[in-house]
Amino acid sequence: MKKQWKKQIDPNNKYGGAYILGDRDIDLPPNAVVSVTRGEQFNIPRLIINGMLNQMIMKAMSKNENLLYAELKGQLEGGIGQTMTVWKVGKEMNSFRTSGVHNFSRKFFSWVFYSGKVQSYFLTWKCNGRIPTYEEAAEIVTTYGRHFDGGNLVRKAQQPKDTNKKPS
Repeated sequence: MKKQWKKQIDPNNKYGGAYILGDRDIDLPPNAVVSVTRGEQFNIPRLIINGMLNQMIMKAMSKNENLLYAELKGQLEGGIGQTMTVWKVGKEMNSFRTSGVHNFSRKFFSWVFYSGKVQSYFLTWKCNGRIPTYEEAAEIVTTYGRHFDGGNLVRKAQQPKDTNKKPS
């Protein structure tokens, strides 16, 4: 059965929202990984293009049996877009990332994430038994993730030591 995306509107924030696929309260397999992609300071055209690409990628995600959970959140203020996915094992995440519509998006629309004033962050880590909240994932990816400033590499990714504690 195909999984369904649920739209989540924040009643306290008319400029932000989320799409959720799956249930965050699930028993995770021991090799599950979390992957987070975050972009900040997107201008309006980049937000629109990112949103259109996400719509195509979301369709492919809903058909992938190795994807356990996904959360896409956006915020107009600050031009923020964050995608968090949880996979049974890391090789399935990498396979999805490097094939199909996601690979097409990475190749032909990389300028959305890698130019202008955009701050981009990418990180994949072992799940540790629970799915982080949006805020925890944002803090982990901005603290430990591969960071690009306008396409220039600022920092390579590091694995967080304990994702059950907030980064210092």
